[in-house]
Amino acid sequence: MMDRTIPAWVEFGKHLRRLRKQQRLSLDQVAALTTYSATYHGKLERAVRPPNHAIVEALDREFSTNGALLRMWRDVERAESGSGWYEQSEEYEKEADEIRFFHPFVIPGFFQTEEYSRVLISHTVPMANEARIQRTIAARKSWRERLRTEDTLMLNVVIPELVLTQRVGGSHVMREQLECLEQEAAAEGITIQVLPLGLSDFTWTVGAFRLIYINDRSPLVCSEHTTGEHITDEAPQVRRLEVAYNKLQTWALPPDASLEKMTGLKEAL
Repeated sequence: MMDRTIPAWVEFGKHLRRLRKQQRLSLDQVAALTTYSATYHGKLERAVRPPNHAIVEALDREFSTNGALLRMWRDVERAESGSGWYEQSEEYEKEADEIRFFHPFVIPGFFQTEEYSRVLISHTVPMANEARIQRTIAARKSWRERLRTEDTLMLNVVIPELVLTQRVGGSHVMREQLECLEQEAAAEGITIQVLPLGLSDFTWTVGAFRLIYINDRSPLVCSEHTTGEHITDEAPQVRRLEVAYNKLQTWALPPDASLEKMTGLKEAL
């Protein structure tokens, strides 16, 4: 009976084969390094067996991928198990020294008030029942609390002024949301900058993303999309979004002026 390919692990298996070839190693040689059989390694590369943590940890060490292979494995495992989008980068953010965040259309999830979140969820997922709405709201609150407990974390956020002028849920919801942002802007380790209207630069069209920096490891980028997010440490993509974020910061108002802008928008409601 032929082994059946597991679709979720196909790209991971191909990546393992590329890494092995780059090291100019045979399956037998990799087996000698990891104590797992050549047959087992072959099954991983063909994606007919899902890898476990121990084998991936061994391969990460032998291939000198500095944790990148383990991160890739965790992402596939979470996706296969159906973890929510808000859970996929949780482990990385727990270790982060700095996070840079940009979203062109809404307030970052970890800064959202309950009512603001509720309005967004009910519109983006029209069929969502109350239980699902509450789970998502709770996840966003948990996200903020997780970041709040990290005293050494630097959190840098750029928010377009257009986002702040959209009356999501009406004036009372936006007033509460802007008050929340004012409080966050005053917190230690947090920098909020407002990207003003009328700019000739269109860097914001890159979409929503987070840059995560962890000690001496390679930076990670989490690019958000409608149904989840894509996490990678591939240098070209990380560099592209680092350049984009630097441009966004350059065009954004300084922190003090951003706070004044938020206060003015709140008082105008």
